[in-house]
Parts: sequence; C-alpha cells; structure tokens
Amino acid sequence: MVNRVSNLESTEVARDSQSHLEFIGDIDPTTVIPDGSSILIVSKDQSYLTHGIHKFPAKFFPELPRYLIRRFSNERDTVLDPMCGSGTAVLEAVLNNRRGVGIDVDAIAQLLTKVKTTPVCPSLLKNVVSSLSTSIQSIDKDGEFDGIIPEFNYRDSWFRPFVLKELAMLKKCIDEVPRLYADMERDLLFDIRDFLRVVLSSIIRDVSNADSHCTRTVLRKRIIKKIAPGDTISRFLTTLSKQVAAMNELWEVYSSSARWDVQLPKSTAIHTGLDSESIDLAVTSPPYINAVDYPRTHQLEMYWLDLLDEDGPLANVKRRYIGTEAVYKTDYQGLRVTNLETLDPILARIFETDPRRSYIVYKFFDDMEAQLTETMRVLKPGGHYCIAIGSNLIRGVLVKSHEILTEIATERTGFQLDRVFFSKLIRHFIRIPRKERMLGEWVIVLEKPR
Repeated sequence: MVNRVSNLESTEVARDSQSHLEFIGDIDPTTVIPDGSSILIVSKDQSYLTHGIHKFPAKFFPELPRYLIRRFSNERDTVLDPMCGSGTAVLEAVLNNRRGVGIDVDAIAQLLTKVKTTPVCPSLLKNVVSSLSTSIQSIDKDGEFDGIIPEFNYRDSWFRPFVLKELAMLKKCIDEVPRLYADMERDLLFDIRDFLRVVLSSIIRDVSNADSHCTRTVLRKRIIKKIAPGDTISRFLTTLSKQVAAMNELWEVYSSSARWDVQLPKSTAIHTGLDSESIDLAVTSPPYINAVDYPRTHQLEMYWLDLLDEDGPLANVKRRYIGTEAVYKTDYQGLRVTNLETLDPILARIFETDPRRSYIVYKFFDDMEAQLTETMRVLKPGGHYCIAIGSNLIRGVLVKSHEILTEIATERTGFQLDRVFFSKLIRHFIRIPRKERMLGEWVIVLEKPR
C-alpha cells in the first residue's frame, strides 16, 4: 500500500505493517505513522533559512524532526537534541515556538548549531560584510599578505600554495572583525564573526585537494580539481552573499517569533548537566557505527578554525565520541558480553574475524545505554524520545541498531516503546562509498512512563 500525502492534508492511517507513505514537504502533525511502516519524505527545506549554511554528513532533513517536534510536544515546551550535529532539530524547535537545547562533543557541530540558531540584525551584518569584502578585495589586489598560514600534518598535500595563501587572507580578515568594530556590542560582534567563520569553513573542503563527496578527508588520484588563483576568494564572497540573504530571512522569522530560546550547554550526551525532568521531548540522530568518522571528516575545517588546540591530537578528540573507532588494543583482547539477546550473537560473529570491530560495536551500545539512561533522567514523565538510526553491515554481519537500542531502552532503562518506522533516504550531501552505506533510518519513538 502506497499513500502519497501532500503537506495540505491531515491523515490518520490504520495500523498496517506493510504500509508505505510518501510525503511531499511537511508531514501534518496529526498524521499517525503506523508502527512498522516505511515513509519517504521528498524534502523541500534542506536549505531553508540557515539549514543549508554548511554540509554535514548524515544530516537530518528538516521535515522529519519538524514532524516529531510538532507531534510529540506543545508550543513553549523544551526540546533536547543530545547529539545535535549541525543543529537541524534545535533550529526546528525554536522555529516552532519551543525552547531548543542542543549538545554535541564535535567542535564543528557546536559552532554550526550556534550560528544556525543565532539571528543577526541585517543592518549590522550588512555593514560588517561590506567592510570585510572591501578589505579582502584590497588585500587581494595589492598582492601583499603578512598573515599566518597554520601548520598541520600533510598541509601542503591538502592544499595548493595559492589556496593556502587565500584561505589565510580570509581568516585574517575575519579574525580582525572584533577589533575593527570595538564600539559594537561584544556578543553581537562574536556572533557575526562566528557566522563568517562558518561561511569560510563551508568552502574549505571544496577548495582543497580532497574528495568533496567522501565522509573521510582523502586524496584520490583520479580527482584533480580545477582551482585557479583567486577562486578561493571568489567562492567565499559568492557563498557569503548567499548566506547573508539566508541569515536575513532567519532574522525576519525571529523578529515575528513569539519566543526564541536556544540553550547550547558545553556538556555531553551522557552527562548533559540538565536538571532532572526538565525536558518535554528529545529528538536525535546518533552517529553511525563504523560509518562516519566526524573528526576526520571535519579535520581540515578544524585546523583552519583553530578548533583542535584545546583537545590535542585528532585521536584524543575521537575518543570522546559515541561510536568512536579510536580504541586501545587492550580493549579488545577478549570478547565482550552484554547479556542482550539482540547484541551478543552479533558481537561473537564479528569477533571471529575482527576483535577490534567487535569491541567498537560493543562500546557504541554501551555508550548508548548510558545516553538512554541520561535522557530518561532529564525527560518529564510522559515525555518522548525519538531516535533516528540506521542499520550497519560490519565485517559482513548485519547490525540492526534499532532492535538493539529498543531492547536496551525497554529492558534496561525503563522506556516504553511507542512505535518504530522506517524513513527512507533519497539524498545525501556526502556519499558513503562502502558497503556500510545506509538506505534509510529507523525512527524509534520511546516514551517515559508517567
């Protein structure tokens, strides 16, 4: 059974495990998606307002969290995304008159979420951007530059010499914005500077020698990009103009909003620091096991934006992530056992061929159990937790993450299962070029008992 539903219809579908629903744009919040069904959303809003300011792997398309937020919470409620990525769910929360709370350990994710959800006054932004553009074009015309090109591993392999110089020119001009506008409110200045940094970050992969469509930052002999002197600056200014327009549109929505409340705690998904029973709804898409290495994906951007200094080497950063592949040899010398019916046979089969991968899978679900426990703590009774996660193929073994998380949630952490449905993916910003590539995600809807 296939039902095509436009955003003008309100639909309640009878429970049917074989049902398949297709939505063009928004899903009306009164629509009941049956347990066990599959849906396909033809997204219209991937670049709506500031949603398209920066690429991000395995990114939410706005219509899914928007539907979950509207269906399982009320206006003025507090919505948490404990692994917020690029901030799609947080932005959708405030756009729908909720308080948005976003947490992520990834430095790029923190910056993107902050910029994506922070409206900037158009007149002030226009003045700064106009002055910045003049400074950039002046430096480029003079051909003189005394800025600092950052040092990092394989830098000269990743970038051509003239690209390095142009990126450094742009970075210097952006970093000088707070000094040049010292009379402006400090917080506003840093909001504008962070917006400019994200725009710069958004072009770095494209002007590098790395494959622009791979989740890992890699060089490929067959890919030789056509990048000429001046292209980096030209691309930045073109992108800046486009994103200023998007930010102006966000400001218009913000100006007419009844409430705009965003909180971005410097904490983790396992230790949120939030008060118990303070959250009405949680919505998230956890990192995939063995599929996206976020620090490696964003390493060039992190080098240029000085986001690695505090955390040290990239390997140290990776160990802080749920789903990390940075593990110690002593961790996987023996088979780990969880006493979970859905997980232990999988761990054993993977261990036969790859003990390290077996431990990585074990560690992911161990971390996710701690995360589910934390979300149970911060949710109000009757609150829902919606998790979008795909299955994985690891060393030829299918890992049905939604089934394992459902067992953990219901048997270990006390959640009740409301429903599970499959959301097909039809478009990615970045390809996953290996067998583990996902065709879609399972959406688990959990409820905290009243």
